Amino acid sequence: MRRTYICFVVALAIVTAYVCGAYAVRWSPSELDIAQEPGAQETYRLLLENDSEESAELRLYVADWQRTLDGVNDFSIPRNGARWQLDRTFTAGESITIRYTVELPTGGAVDVQGSLRTWSPQLDADVLGVGSISSNAAETPSDAPSGDFVTARRSIESVRDGLATIQIEIRTAVDFDGLTIEEEFSQGVQVTSIEDADGQFDTVNRSSADWIQLPYDQVRLDAGESREILMTITTPTAYEGMYWCILQAESRPRLVGEVQGTQIISVPSVGMKIYVSAPGTELLAGEVVDVEAIPGDPLEIHAQFANTGNVQLVVTSEAQVVNQTGEVIRRLQFSEFGREYFRILPGSTREISIIDYTGGDPLGEGIYQAVVSFDFGGDSIVVGAKAFRVR
Repeated sequence: MRRTYICFVVALAIVTAYVCGAYAVRWSPSELDIAQEPGAQETYRLLLENDSEESAELRLYVADWQRTLDGVNDFSIPRNGARWQLDRTFTAGESITIRYTVELPTGGAVDVQGSLRTWSPQLDADVLGVGSISSNAAETPSDAPSGDFVTARRSIESVRDGLATIQIEIRTAVDFDGLTIEEEFSQGVQVTSIEDADGQFDTVNRSSADWIQLPYDQVRLDAGESREILMTITTPTAYEGMYWCILQAESRPRLVGEVQGTQIISVPSVGMKIYVSAPGTELLAGEVVDVEAIPGDPLEIHAQFANTGNVQLVVTSEAQVVNQTGEVIRRLQFSEFGREYFRILPGSTREISIIDYTGGDPLGEGIYQAVVSFDFGGDSIVVGAKAFRVR
């Protein structure tokens, strides 16, 4: 049996273009960071260039994205949606409950549709049940779902003061590994997970995707052709801080190889990250969430930093090792991929690792303090510390 694997290849905003063979498409600028007043409408001129020797059929669309705990770009978040990922083994007959809240928009109603998929074997299904959430919706019973392999049913638990509490009950009928549940809403809403079944919850609560309008969603570029794309951004009448999204230009799937009956298909895509900020409302704030030192050769220091403000931060970090007399015996600078800084979106947490590659002697026996500082251009540098023992 022939199987087909699809490989989505995305060029990040820090890369000018993604090249696959003779294919090369790029946005100019590669990234857009703008300040726009609330309630304003502005049009921006973008350039989409095809530097290859062949034509390109491209689909244009706006999507959500985020960065993970270790700083990797995640482009798989559903637009105006939420995602739960449960990385464990499930057995037939299990019942799992997901609960979340939605802040209803002006007008008091939002439509929702959901899906789920297992990781191995790969199975897909829709989330059944209520498809519209409104301020006057009655509570709905959570009837036990039933189905062939795994089913899910959405119900309204309560609606109070514009905040709806939603429940998804999932029932398994077979054994499988891994489960992803996604909910997509008809417009951007604030989603908060209150019961995640020990899974990982992700959403973009500062999405600007709904603010962007494009003149068309398909474009053909001949070899060597450049095309001006007019993008209009309409900001809401009241917003603060930074919101973001990504503008993608995605080509048609192309077969790039076949191995033992498995077809490998590539879908090249180039993305422009778009950041929109309300002038004068920026709040730069952050805090240290955790510090951990792992004695050894080399010494490893891990720390987590949370962006508690409302704009993206550019952060530098330094770790100091302090002995029992208060003397700083090691100073270590954070660095990754040749950069001595990292960027973190508002509401996100970033974990960094600072490893002692100085080549000095290992620490002797005793008690030390690992002191990690983060400088993001705010009023003060934030610091976290953790004592550790070398035996």
